[in-house]
Amino acid sequence: MKRRKALEHIGVGLAAGMVMPGFLASCQKDDPGPEVPYNGNVIVIGAGAAGLYAADILRVKGIKVTVLEAASQPGGRVRSLRNQTDVQYQTFSNASQADFPIELGAEVIYGSNSSWGKIISDLGIITKEIDPTAGRYVLDNVAKKATDLSADSDYLAVQSFLSTLADNTSTASIQSAANVSSRAQALLNAQVANQYGSNANKIGTKGLAESLKLITHDQKQLTTFSNPWQDVLLSRFNGILPEVKYNTIVKKIDWSGNVITVTDSNNKTYTATKIIITVPLSILKSGGITFTPALPSSTTSAMSKFGMDAAVRLILDFKSNFWGLDSSFIWGGTTMPQYFNSGLNRSKYFRTMSLTVYGQKAQELSALSDYDKTLAVLAELDAIYNGDGTKFIRRDLTNNNNDSNILSLVKDWTTDEFTKGGFSYPLVGATLQDRKNLAAPVSKKLYFAGEATDFTGDAGFVSGALNSAVRVSTEIVDSILKA
Repeated sequence: MKRRKALEHIGVGLAAGMVMPGFLASCQKDDPGPEVPYNGNVIVIGAGAAGLYAADILRVKGIKVTVLEAASQPGGRVRSLRNQTDVQYQTFSNASQADFPIELGAEVIYGSNSSWGKIISDLGIITKEIDPTAGRYVLDNVAKKATDLSADSDYLAVQSFLSTLADNTSTASIQSAANVSSRAQALLNAQVANQYGSNANKIGTKGLAESLKLITHDQKQLTTFSNPWQDVLLSRFNGILPEVKYNTIVKKIDWSGNVITVTDSNNKTYTATKIIITVPLSILKSGGITFTPALPSSTTSAMSKFGMDAAVRLILDFKSNFWGLDSSFIWGGTTMPQYFNSGLNRSKYFRTMSLTVYGQKAQELSALSDYDKTLAVLAELDAIYNGDGTKFIRRDLTNNNNDSNILSLVKDWTTDEFTKGGFSYPLVGATLQDRKNLAAPVSKKLYFAGEATDFTGDAGFVSGALNSAVRVSTEIVDSILKA
């Protein structure tokens, strides 16, 4: 409880002095009444970005809302190192040279005027833009700048496919649609497939292209300078936090009657007239929640069109930046497709790397110990940078065992019981209509939100979760007003 109060205090501090738009402001005591008179109540399952936003919108409109969260903290997959109390996190944090927020979930804002970008801007949080030309690309175990690969046909083939992906009409997988050489496969897998949650042979081109074509925000990529993402959520949605019940694992939803009954893992029940379900797609597909009656075939069929694969993030500290002070992303590894110079523009050290992998390779790494995961990554860095990975990796000097004192942090989202993976992606054959079917309300009782249900172009990202919250809260308000 003390820890939660501390987090809430941090959130309030971030927003101090901010004037929010009227439609985001809380109802005052002298208000004549709720904007939307409603005798019922809404339960939101999940206190991630989608759940908090949807609950906050409904609360502001005067609708009684309760949020049930399985974990001990809010944020879902938005999770920051600074807010964790586990020993393994603190060991890394205390010894790390990083002087910027380390995110265990998403860390790049896609679109300065996207839903997430706007919230961060409205809170007055300083951001740093990532130079789109600062990437490195690995071919033949050598990382090069784009200018050094201007005559490389394999590099150009991947970039051409990526730049025209939104207009691609292929019904095949990314791998088949791109049809690049074997030499370019790892780069394709990194820049396209890993970026969107899986491997190139599993992601459907049509479903991804249809989604990308709908994006209306700019293509800027940014990081927050000093504010952890989880604190941003706590600040923006601190008004709804008192309504969140933590450590509440929903196991059953009985929507057979006019009143819906929700049962948690301790057999405690909650009742509501409407339910918003924001849990990850992996939880729904694995049967983590039992529905009575069963979900309609239109919903389950839509679920089957999307995957959510293993996901692993590693944070590595080094004594020296050997990969380039001006570099941002390093694309094209086979063990780790995406390396990120996460201190770029916001650190005086530039010595920390953030590494993210989804799909089959993440599944393989997940089966290893954290130490062996780190060794596997260092082996790849050594191959690309002539042994500099092992040479410059920082070690915990308080640990005399040189065989196991490498300083690294591993967040395996695959084994996180309330997440079980990364984020959704369209399988071969999936279409935008399938996302709409996944998001469709059921009998004006069950409503679905979360990144997987966004059909405005940002599925898979925080903005997608926020977009879905706006949609689902609008659906509920409309259903009440039209009743």
